Amino acid sequence: MTRLPPARVVRAATTLRTALQSLTQRMAPPEVCLLELASGFMATQAVYAAARLGIADVLANGPLAAHDVAAEVGSDPDPTYRLLRACAGFGIFREDPQGRFGLTPVAERLRSGTSDSMLPVVLMLGDSAYQGPWGQLAHSVETGMPSAEKVLGMPMWDYVDEHPGFAATFNDAMTRLSALDWPTVEVAYDFTRYSTIVDIGGGHGQLLALILGAAPSAKGVLQEREALVGDAEKHLRAAGVLARCRIEAGSFFENAPSDGDLYVLRRVLHDFDDGQATTILANVRRHMPSGATLLLMESVVPPGNTPHFAKSLDLDMMIFVGGRERTEREFATLLDRAGFRMTRVVPTISTISLIEAISTGGRL
Repeated sequence: MTRLPPARVVRAATTLRTALQSLTQRMAPPEVCLLELASGFMATQAVYAAARLGIADVLANGPLAAHDVAAEVGSDPDPTYRLLRACAGFGIFREDPQGRFGLTPVAERLRSGTSDSMLPVVLMLGDSAYQGPWGQLAHSVETGMPSAEKVLGMPMWDYVDEHPGFAATFNDAMTRLSALDWPTVEVAYDFTRYSTIVDIGGGHGQLLALILGAAPSAKGVLQEREALVGDAEKHLRAAGVLARCRIEAGSFFENAPSDGDLYVLRRVLHDFDDGQATTILANVRRHMPSGATLLLMESVVPPGNTPHFAKSLDLDMMIFVGGRERTEREFATLLDRAGFRMTRVVPTISTISLIEAISTGGRL
């Protein structure tokens, strides 16, 4: 397991970094600050280009001159040098006095096939199917509708179903992001208290496999759409937990397993507006046994002007699926409408929080 720094250290470092960013902005002319913010897409596309070309893999064995990198990846030497130089300015690569470029700790995460690689996430973020809808954010603000449908010509999930190349990129990125959250979740929550853990909308089963690894005496139930069941079975088998699992095909709008004592929904509700999210929660509650616990793994939007990834992710949900990120109070209200009472919110040192709730009465 990844060794994590103490939460107080991470929070102190985050506070310091935020303060330094704020100080830098106050010291620079407002027009310069605005230019830097508006040109942030340049860094996105530079890193994406380096990822697409596989440059980090080429540099894995040591620094190389730009023309040698170009020969390895099949690119033009001069533009390759200019890309490497720009990326070095973002801290992705480092140029030595001999003009050779090597990996930085950040660039190491662009390598493929490593346990801590962020390559799938970068490939998703830079893809035109992802960047295009973001370019139409104003459309979502003006209309209240996802701009993805305007840009892609269909709803986001239909596009994923009909474009297997992007679907593979998207699913790989989601799997990596799930793994990225897990170490912070594992140290924050005790899953060994439960005997049967139900993962609602559990995708390929990665999260359930990780939870069962942390709770070796528990059984697991995965509910997912029929199209993903085959992949989930393969993943759970490879993780060595399939013998303790049951997989059920179904929609979280209509049914749910009825034998769990912990029901987990990881980043499910943020895909939906309040009405749809309430329907999902009410459906889960109808099927939960008395005394069972609900655990939502979601980002919680902090109050005020505090910088937080959830505030950007909220726009992402609006753009692609018409969903939203929520504040603690909004989660409490949502849960209350569905017949739950929030018992606690457990923060982690990542962008995800654990929102625990219990049913306020019998089955609906």
